[in-house]
Formats: sequence, structure tokens, C-alpha cells
Amino acid sequence: MKIVSSAFAGLVSIIALAQPAAAQDLTTAAKVECVPVSVTRCTEPGKCTTRQATDRDKSDVLVIDFTAKKASMRRGTETRQGGDVVEDKVVDGVRRVVMTAGSRGDKINITLTKEGKLAIDRGGGNTADATCTAAAS
Repeated sequence: MKIVSSAFAGLVSIIALAQPAAAQDLTTAAKVECVPVSVTRCTEPGKCTTRQATDRDKSDVLVIDFTAKKASMRRGTETRQGGDVVEDKVVDGVRRVVMTAGSRGDKINITLTKEGKLAIDRGGGNTADATCTAAAS
């Protein structure tokens, strides 16, 4: 009986150690990786379509490096420059980021919660939602 008790106690210890650590507050992360959840595209004001992210969408990972003030898109081993972080502040527990992208320097407004919910607003009703995790720097 003692062998079974010892084995059970060991198993409980292993399970306890395997529990995930408390989630990191992403409003202070140096770098995040984000996978899309949904996308809204508008052809004109009031004519918008929202859809869930496809597997292809999900293969494009948005990487925001707050230290380098750069964003990129990664698919597999290929990385494309995505834009520059021009503003980054935390207001009421939400990280608010402004990026510029493209040859015209289009502004993109981003909000990131401490739990990793990202919302992108490209203007004109064009938005995207994603889930983020902290990335290795």
C-alpha cells in the first residue's frame, strides 16, 4: 500500500508542477506574437463583411517588437516588414499602439489587453481581432 501511496504522491507532485504559470500581462511585454481570430472588411461605409479567420489567415503571425518599435508578418520561416510603432502607451490597463505601414504611412490603431486580446483598426470599418502571446525577445 505504501508503494501505491508514494507513486500517487509523486504523480500529484508532477501534475502540480505542470500547471501553467500565471498569464503574463501583455501590456508590459517587450514582444508579442498574434494570430487572427476574425476579420472585417468594408467596401464602402456601411457595407462590411465579418468572417472568422481561415487557416491561411492564421498562418500569418503578426509579431510586434515594442523594444525595436517594429512590426512584421511571419509565415513559416519567411518574415515581411509590417510597419513602425510610432506610439505605445498603456491607458486604463489597455495597451494602445499606433503603427504606420505602407508607402503612404497609413495609420493603424491597435489595442492590446493584458490577457492578449488584440484589436486592429485600419480605418473605414476595416478591423481585425487576434489573440496574442508573449514572444521571446
